[in-house]
Amino acid sequence: MKHLKFFLLLTALPLSVLAQTHEQALQSIKDRKGWYGGIGVYYADQKTYWQYNQTPPAVGVPFFDASQGFGHDVSRTLLAIGIERKSIFGTPGLRDGIFVSHYDYHGNYTGSEFTPAYNFVDFDFGADVMVSPSGKTYAEWLDDGNNEISSGGISAGASAYIRMNWVFILSSKLRLTVFSTAIGAQWMHIHNNGNGSEPSPLLNDFNYKGGWNENINTLYLSVGTLGIETGKLSIVPEVRVLSLNSASTTLKPERLTGEVKTGDKPSVLSFGVKILKNF
Repeated sequence: MKHLKFFLLLTALPLSVLAQTHEQALQSIKDRKGWYGGIGVYYADQKTYWQYNQTPPAVGVPFFDASQGFGHDVSRTLLAIGIERKSIFGTPGLRDGIFVSHYDYHGNYTGSEFTPAYNFVDFDFGADVMVSPSGKTYAEWLDDGNNEISSGGISAGASAYIRMNWVFILSSKLRLTVFSTAIGAQWMHIHNNGNGSEPSPLLNDFNYKGGWNENINTLYLSVGTLGIETGKLSIVPEVRVLSLNSASTTLKPERLTGEVKTGDKPSVLSFGVKILKNF
């Protein structure tokens, strides 16, 4: 029964597109324009890589010298408060259909046809602030990488972005963003409390127990799909992937002099959903 209902829904969607008039579709994209605000939740897996540049090598630390580095795996649940201006380039042009390609059961191309469906491409600008009340940090460089060196710590950040959306108008009050992509800038401050459960004596020289901070600055790319917009609400799922980036840390291992610097570039993969309301 559930599969039958889902099939009937997919069958009804094209009918709902064809049922509206051209004027109703134009009004729908005009209604999209405006300011939105709301909240979101994301999960982020962030990996930082550090290098200790010391000459001469530290005495009594045989597993670590100037040629070696160490990495951290930081997982955080982020709560976001965001604002967004939809349709920043004005009311976009409306298209009356798309070309749909057909293939046989063997994957061979059999032709294309023009299918009536009101759709358009639009651009949005947005910004958000993020706070993480929970999360853990692991020492990737030690054994299997599942060594907890911090059980949490407040983290905070901010981002700004421009998003391109491919939107289908399902009805005068319902739109579907089948695909979106964004480019943005993000800054994240990560505080680690150092209250880890890993007892390994190899961690003593790294001063984790005192707590430390890490900062990640990045340009990122975002991809989203199946976003839903009603007359007032906008639900936007997305995946953010870090691209150009830099990092810094306040970590200061004991018995070592100098600074801890970035080894390899950090990596971040985050995904979540944001719910915005027009105001």
